Amino acid sequence: MKSTSYARSFKSRLTPLSGRPDLTPMVDVLFLLLIFFMIGSSFVQVSGVKVNLPQTATTKNLGIEKSVITLAHGENKYLIYFNEKEVTWEQLKQRLAEVRNFSASGTVIIRADRLIPFGVVAKLMALAENANVAAIIATTPQQQQEETEFDADEPKN
Repeated sequence: MKSTSYARSFKSRLTPLSGRPDLTPMVDVLFLLLIFFMIGSSFVQVSGVKVNLPQTATTKNLGIEKSVITLAHGENKYLIYFNEKEVTWEQLKQRLAEVRNFSASGTVIIRADRLIPFGVVAKLMALAENANVAAIIATTPQQQQEETEFDADEPKN
């Protein structure tokens, strides 16, 4: 008997491709993800505390860290917030000391409602000065060009 070999050699007709893979589909997906996240995110952080800011003629933007003190008008009293968290005057003193120690600019932004008495804003600015922290008062741009003596929405004393 003869021994038959059933093993045959098969030659493949496939040839390997040389060169780089096409990155165009991956770049398209990355750009779509980038656009999705840009549209889904908020560029301007809006505060949850409603404050009616006074209007001024200057509109200079400052690049500083976020340390915002908000004075809101509540029922029969005013509320103090430091970075969206309600605080007391004693807690505010501690937070201002922390801003001075841990912030590169040492600056806070004051957002005060128009109905807050100026004495309260002055007290807040004095606290900031005692803590060696620069205070900036936030306002909105003036809507009208003409000078007015008073605003109809402001309380008259």
